Amino acid sequence: MNYLPDSVERERSLAEKVSRTSFFLYFLFVLVGTAPFQDTVTDVADVATSNPINQIVDSLIPFISILCLVPQRKKLFSLIRQEKYLTLFLVWCLATILWSDFPFNSFKLWVRLIGSTTVILALFLNVKSPDEALKYLKTALVFYIPISFLAIAFVPAATQFEFPAWRGLAMHKNVLGQISFISTFVWAFAVSVPSGKRKLGSWLFLFASLVLLLGSKSSTSLIVLLSLLMMQFYLFIESRLRRLNIGRLVSLALLGCLFILPFLFQAFELDSTTGVFGKDATFTGRTDLWVAILDEAKTHLLDGCGFGGFWIVENHKVLRLYEDDAFPWLPNEAHQGYLDILNETGVIGLSLLALMIISYFKKLAQLKKPHFWKWFFIGILLVNLTESTLFRSGSFSGWFFVFSYLALHVELLQSRNHSGKHLGTPFRGVERDDLAPQESRTVSTSTGRHYVPTVVRPGIGKMAVYPEG
Repeated sequence: MNYLPDSVERERSLAEKVSRTSFFLYFLFVLVGTAPFQDTVTDVADVATSNPINQIVDSLIPFISILCLVPQRKKLFSLIRQEKYLTLFLVWCLATILWSDFPFNSFKLWVRLIGSTTVILALFLNVKSPDEALKYLKTALVFYIPISFLAIAFVPAATQFEFPAWRGLAMHKNVLGQISFISTFVWAFAVSVPSGKRKLGSWLFLFASLVLLLGSKSSTSLIVLLSLLMMQFYLFIESRLRRLNIGRLVSLALLGCLFILPFLFQAFELDSTTGVFGKDATFTGRTDLWVAILDEAKTHLLDGCGFGGFWIVENHKVLRLYEDDAFPWLPNEAHQGYLDILNETGVIGLSLLALMIISYFKKLAQLKKPHFWKWFFIGILLVNLTESTLFRSGSFSGWFFVFSYLALHVELLQSRNHSGKHLGTPFRGVERDDLAPQESRTVSTSTGRHYVPTVVRPGIGKMAVYPEG
């Protein structure tokens, strides 16, 4: 029974509808962007360009989402108290702006990060479960995947001929690879849920996602997908062997294999190993870039150079990198997300990220139920080893990382609130035919029998029992 005033209920109903629409529109914006088919950057002047559409979308939708959070402010504060580490990381990022060489640019990127997080929170706190977001993801991908194939077939700019590889509507082939990897898991989950005729469509989109992934030639995304499939296969085998009490042996065997893996890499030439995935020993020049950025990070190791305050064209340190013949592709990231976080937020920021990850897996163990979004969280952590995705402006997989992280915490919060409703004493009007007026009575509920002091008031045809006070 609902005891909220009608005005509050209408406010929450409106907030839920608006938050759903805002989330779907913002997801499309993050997925497609506002300027597909951009030319490959070949000049420093083209690296940083301001897009007014980005500014409007990044301002309007987050502002609407903030309004949608107002009816759910109590849940929001409870979530912040429960989660902690993402909040601390965002606060620390704000603090680093104080010593950034480009504070205005850093602040804009921070506001954009807060805005994209707000859109996620507005949806999660206004719906019954984070799983409801799945239908919006599938709806967007139903349009995105066919349009990507059409673009690849008829638009020359949808192919990066220097590789050659597909990029479709994405800015780069690696971005298409990340989108395809996430899409593959979305449709794999849809296939696993019995849905009649829709299951055939899910199979088709799953196959199409794999084709896009292969066409993008994104080695990182392909390796991550294979790694997650191996994890799922391992968990499946272990669950079957657990009944025979030998699941622990399988775990120990896997750890042993991981221990000897470095020695196997030493036994074979690195070039032949990386060549299987179309890479050279430098991971397409990444290792040289990692050395350069690590040297830069050592100059401000503790507190960083400021969130979003390094990869700016006006930065003379970046211009020096562009003058180096080793980096003709004019990088705008370290292609190692943890190194970028270390460089911009220091050891403190990287430590807060580590606490976020540790806390996530501890909370995941507390959930005691299947959680679909964990695979995105793990996968994007792996992608971040060779791409800078976490907490980067405009990064699709970076936004999805925050999404999957918050999905777990919101689900924990909702499950605790749900169990609290049954374990507390909010007996309002529990009607029983067989109760005579007495000072106390044992009342049966869905969670058991409870001894409740009562004041019995006459009902109509029944006795209504209310707790004292």
